[in-house]
Amino acid sequence: MSYALLFPGQASQHVGMGRDLAERWLAADRIYDRAERASGLPLRRLCFEGPEDELTRTANLQPAVVATSLAVLAAAYAEAGLEVDESFPTAPNPPNAVAGHSVGEYTALVAAGALSIPAAIALVAERGRLMEAASEANPGTMLALIGGDDDAAAALCAAVRKTVPGSYLQVANHNSPGQAVIAGDLPGIEAAAEAAREHGFRRALPIAVSGAFHSAAMQPAAAGLRAAVAAVAISAPAVPVVANIDAEMKTDPTALGEELAEQVVSPVRWSDSIRALGEAGVATFLEIGPGSVLARLNGRILDDARSESINDDEAIPSLAAHLTGTEDQS
Repeated sequence: MSYALLFPGQASQHVGMGRDLAERWLAADRIYDRAERASGLPLRRLCFEGPEDELTRTANLQPAVVATSLAVLAAAYAEAGLEVDESFPTAPNPPNAVAGHSVGEYTALVAAGALSIPAAIALVAERGRLMEAASEANPGTMLALIGGDDDAAAALCAAVRKTVPGSYLQVANHNSPGQAVIAGDLPGIEAAAEAAREHGFRRALPIAVSGAFHSAAMQPAAAGLRAAVAAVAISAPAVPVVANIDAEMKTDPTALGEELAEQVVSPVRWSDSIRALGEAGVATFLEIGPGSVLARLNGRILDDARSESINDDEAIPSLAAHLTGTEDQS
């Protein structure tokens, strides 16, 4: 059965994530060891114990979420009898493709064999530091718009930019039909929240993030990230990676490197990414990592999508069965 692996980004986290996996599977525990060495951060403590305000700092949260998603995948590899070293080997029954939401794209590249675990964690740690610094230099935040469409979200942003001096408000995430996320300056976000109903949205929900991610505010981070990505070896992936910025399936290492630098200032085209996978024949979507945000979004994007969240020790056998081709197809 065709399947794809999906990896979440920020807002999927919770204190305690990954602890059950590290206690049961040595391979998962070793992911946190590698991640701490590569990042220089106390990721094991942050993930397992918090505190939450420290975990959710951008510079900490991004490598923490990626490390936990990789720990989930490593546990499944171990359950399937497959050994993980600095990279993940190609599974007997590999996915048709992989995709990751925002920082989850780095996890996807590791799963596809394009990045080693240490290289990905080091890049993500640098990404988090750069994005946190950009946020401090140009304060902003994000707002979820519920009930309208992408065109209405773009129109709302355009209207705010005309009325709020210096606003750079823009659509940041095309998450699913009926849900878009916008990012921008604090006055612009406040104005958008007040005007959301006038543009056809039922609700406007603040997102607990410390910056206007995937917007022009992240230009300094993109510049720094280009240099960091250029210094890392990216290999041709064993399976295609669906890119955030254009929802195209990519296998060229150069194109994948350009994607990583550009996606911090570009909208995440998640709806288009899932549709592209569906059109390619993918029938099952496995969300690998903390939370279940992506599985819920998939149900709104594709009516016939079969989605499963693999985020604790009880779900690991299901992922292992997919990796070895022994899943129940009844």
